[in-house]
Amino acid sequence: MKSYWIWNYGDYEIYHTNLVNSRRQEYGADYPVFWRMSDIERNIKFYSEIQTETKGHIKLWVKGIGHIVIDGNRYKSDMDIPLEPGNHTMQICVSNLNGLPAAFIESDVCATGDGWYTIDKEENKIKAGYDVFYDNAKKNPEEFPFAYERKKPVSKEKLQKGILFDFGKEMFGYLLITNAKKEEHIHVSYGESREEATDTDESLIFEDVTGEQSYKLRQRAFRYIFISGSESAEAEADYEYLPLEYKGSFRCNNETVNKIWDLCAYTLHLNSREVFLDGIKRDRWLWSGDAYQSYKFSNYLFFDKEIIKRSILGLRGRDPIVEHINTITDYSLYWIISLNEYYMNFKDKEFLDFIYPRAVSLMDFVKGREDENGLVTKKYNDWIFIDWSELDFTGAVCAEQILYIQANKSMANISKIIGKPFKKYEEKADELIRKVNELYWDDEKGAFIDSFESGKRNVTRHANIFAVLYDIATKEQIESIVKNVLFNEKIIKITTPYFEGYELDVMGKLGYLDYIEDMLLSYWKGMLDLGAATIWEEFDPKLKETEHYSMYNNKYGKSLCHAWGSGPIYLLGKYYLGVYPTSAGFETFEISPNLGGLEFIEGTVPINGGEVKVYLSKNRLEVTASRDGGALIFKDNKYTLKPGEKLVIAQ
Repeated sequence: MKSYWIWNYGDYEIYHTNLVNSRRQEYGADYPVFWRMSDIERNIKFYSEIQTETKGHIKLWVKGIGHIVIDGNRYKSDMDIPLEPGNHTMQICVSNLNGLPAAFIESDVCATGDGWYTIDKEENKIKAGYDVFYDNAKKNPEEFPFAYERKKPVSKEKLQKGILFDFGKEMFGYLLITNAKKEEHIHVSYGESREEATDTDESLIFEDVTGEQSYKLRQRAFRYIFISGSESAEAEADYEYLPLEYKGSFRCNNETVNKIWDLCAYTLHLNSREVFLDGIKRDRWLWSGDAYQSYKFSNYLFFDKEIIKRSILGLRGRDPIVEHINTITDYSLYWIISLNEYYMNFKDKEFLDFIYPRAVSLMDFVKGREDENGLVTKKYNDWIFIDWSELDFTGAVCAEQILYIQANKSMANISKIIGKPFKKYEEKADELIRKVNELYWDDEKGAFIDSFESGKRNVTRHANIFAVLYDIATKEQIESIVKNVLFNEKIIKITTPYFEGYELDVMGKLGYLDYIEDMLLSYWKGMLDLGAATIWEEFDPKLKETEHYSMYNNKYGKSLCHAWGSGPIYLLGKYYLGVYPTSAGFETFEISPNLGGLEFIEGTVPINGGEVKVYLSKNRLEVTASRDGGALIFKDNKYTLKPGEKLVIAQ
């Protein structure tokens, strides 16, 4: 029978997230996260009731220590246990103080997997977690299932102080050094850029080795490797990656746009691992704001709900909650907002049922951060982030209130879905909308200000973008924001692909596709023109040469492969190919393709249970949806799509 390793639902994700968040290294020192890491349950009891038709045998394997109780009789693990035909009650007890408590039954008459459950403190049955990859006793659920490819450098260059290897583009994996001499003291310097790798005094990531002829070094990200201390050493790498299928695609007549899409896809893929990482070289941590955007991008490329679930579970951890996710107020709110958007794409009510209590406790924690006006503020060690930009962070910040509104709206919706009380969240959202308009809307400036407490009446793009994106602004306010903020050159520009993604999402929503194209062919192309092979964490066109690599007071502190820069995947899929759900799980969906300023577009958008293929030129439109529920909206006409049938419109 097919059996799988089982664990306490949600703990596998937390366990691997904790490993992810503990692997960073800079300047030779380990650098774990600065926020609280939630621990897993260390002592688990699994239950099942089974019926066997024939006589058989059972062998229990555990990660940790434990036993199995069958019909009241206790047996140790790793022994052959006979089982007679009939109905049986089973209980597996596993304890693991250092790893992931897990169990696996090897048997010809029963199996671990479906049908096994744990019981929570409210005496609810919770399905045991498992993954179909871990389908035999030798596969260890404490080890994440990556794929590997051997990679050779595309060039080797002998320099005065050592040897520089270029692997052609950034990757993540094990560096393999061969042909060294035992007496050599070798210094290995890693770099996303040539300059970083060869600057051995300032490179963030390095390792010193000696005494062997070959080495397999720990996993790191790099494009360039600089080896000093050896004249004969050679380098290869075992590229480590998650084998996700590229279900989405995009092509158009503009090759620069095509190249940007490809680089965004590769950037996102490099950072799609156990969970969604921020950047593959530097942090390699799970940040909620970065992950929230990665969910959106991933749904137009991979449409893999498992990595999203792993990220959601890993970010939240277990109760009690004593600080904001990543210590950042907005990142807690994004987590809440992401649950409603997850359901909209996948219609996974079972997951909502499980995660809901943790959403409630997080919202209660946020509420405890309110001021006397009922606005969410910074308290204790909270971090109000929003963006790397010059906002007025005095007191209760407007952008944060709008995220709080959206979080309450999201909680109201998911509460309705699973049949829980929702009125308090709706009422809170309505109350906040009134207060935001009363306290932050400035008629003279025609925009929302950052803070009403400082007296500066400062206007930036951020709160105004959120107000449009999350449908907080009225029609009249939107018109004013477009004029006074979005197309106002005096308002400070955004310099991170992170928040530029939000701005372009709004531009797409408002129909300004020319703005999106202009930014693709200036901002994103600006990185390409400087040799980017992946998308950067931040880009300021005013910087020169190696200034582009500096951040956080480090000469090479900036990530040159950052997931939050992959927004064009989402923008081109949603606003050009034009595919989006109109009800949960894509039971209904619409396709509203738009050329913008391009001559033709074509591509595939993955959806729940299928895909949509679109081709649009100035004289022809072709749309095929593989599942039912689709409607084409084109030139004020609506067409019902039949599954598998290509709809062709000649213009």
